Amino acid sequence: MTGDQIWPNGRLRLDVPGFLGRFGLEARGEAVPLLGGEDNINARVATDRGEVVIREYVRSGFDEVRAELALVEHLARGGFPTPVPFPSENGESAVLVGGAPIAVFPFAPGAVPPVMTVDLAAECGALLARMHVLAGGWADDRIPVTDRRGFLRESVGADVALAGARLWRLEVRSFLERNAAALALLEEQPRGPLHHDLHRRNLLVADGAVTAVLDFDELDHGPLIIDLARCFHYLALEDPDRRLPAAFAEAVVRGYERVRPLSPAESALLPLALDLVGMVDAAGFIRWAAPYLGLERIHDCHSWLAYLANRSYP
Repeated sequence: MTGDQIWPNGRLRLDVPGFLGRFGLEARGEAVPLLGGEDNINARVATDRGEVVIREYVRSGFDEVRAELALVEHLARGGFPTPVPFPSENGESAVLVGGAPIAVFPFAPGAVPPVMTVDLAAECGALLARMHVLAGGWADDRIPVTDRRGFLRESVGADVALAGARLWRLEVRSFLERNAAALALLEEQPRGPLHHDLHRRNLLVADGAVTAVLDFDELDHGPLIIDLARCFHYLALEDPDRRLPAAFAEAVVRGYERVRPLSPAESALLPLALDLVGMVDAAGFIRWAAPYLGLERIHDCHSWLAYLANRSYP
């Protein structure tokens, strides 16, 4: 969800050979934990059909995971660079174990790029546009639809005892009031499935090319420019001052428009979309993660700092 501190998720607790047998795979080694995920637990295992990744979904329901994997398969068939999950013995790509959805993917080649570059930012934009075009008309009622304005309205009344909470509430209320008409217009823009989490650490690159887009766990249905705004938000979080680097933002849009041109309304609403996703991400962290992590101040939230640093963007 956020660029703030990572929540620990633990390790897989499976009979790995027996579990892989349900996917027609024979384990040839021990499961090795893969670190870094916020919303899942991952382990890498050698099998008779190559290395695979077992993923246990920590925060997604079974139907939501099934919707995600169905879209992933559709995108991959269209040439989008993302691993196709293995089907299980009953044809489903995910199975329930102890109430948790678990899937198996082929291990994708490549490495997480160590830094963002202008060229990679442009590729991020192009990848988002390719996804949006390939998923055009995709309908699946299992994909969540987020009421971002409703979430913010609910958040200002939540029990938040952190230092600075009063000013945070005032800013959220003011944002909703002064942008009411524009936020309604944003909801009317072209919609479809969103990756909602495209950032450097969810990419694999080999020989200068993106080999895989990973982690569709935050799959959402909404205005397509929300995906661009989320990409901007993550770029800002990587900057020491939490400012969105203009060269990267321009590259993302340039790459996106090579595949899917933005309408004048979408272009005009991008700064507002950036404000919205930053504020929503911050509200989620402030309400749920900050107490868990023992933080004491609103300004300990990186996403809130990014919102403040970019609310006058561009």
